[in-house]
Amino acid sequence: MLRGSLITAVFEKATELSLEESNSAKSVTLMSTDVERTIRGLLEMHDMWANVIQVAIATWLIETELGVACVAPIAIALGMFFRRGGNWLC
Repeated sequence: MLRGSLITAVFEKATELSLEESNSAKSVTLMSTDVERTIRGLLEMHDMWANVIQVAIATWLIETELGVACVAPIAIALGMFFRRGGNWLC
């Protein structure tokens, strides 16, 4: 639904511009790429809050079964996160 409304809004704005103001053909051509990037970014942001909750619950479950050993998976995950330079969107 968001994708459809974004494409419609960009298309309407591009068709309202006069030819002197801008090249509307270029803007319509790049429209789907820009909308797709926006949608992917929003999906990543939406998944991030769920991942934080999932890691917290998994850590709690490991802690109830293994005790202090729950620190090892967290240390490995943090090590890999910082090894990649913290670039979690790739």
